[in-house]
Amino acid sequence: MTDDYQENFERISDYLDGELSPEECRKIEDHLKECPQCRACFHSLKQMRQFCEQASQEKLPSETHRRILETLRKCLEHEHQ
Repeated sequence: MTDDYQENFERISDYLDGELSPEECRKIEDHLKECPQCRACFHSLKQMRQFCEQASQEKLPSETHRRILETLRKCLEHEHQ
């Protein structure tokens, strides 16, 4: 996974977690309009998050969240090789 792609992946995760400023959110939204790979990543992360939230009304433990992200990273890394 390239450094830029890794950074975008992490920013998308932060975006979904509501951890970005309004300006940073606009940048991510603009990027998602232009980048099909990141857009696919966004939709996958969003669906996974929704699934997990529906499965449990409690917030995901940080270790579970980390493992999900690592699995998705590996999957995306494999797709971009």
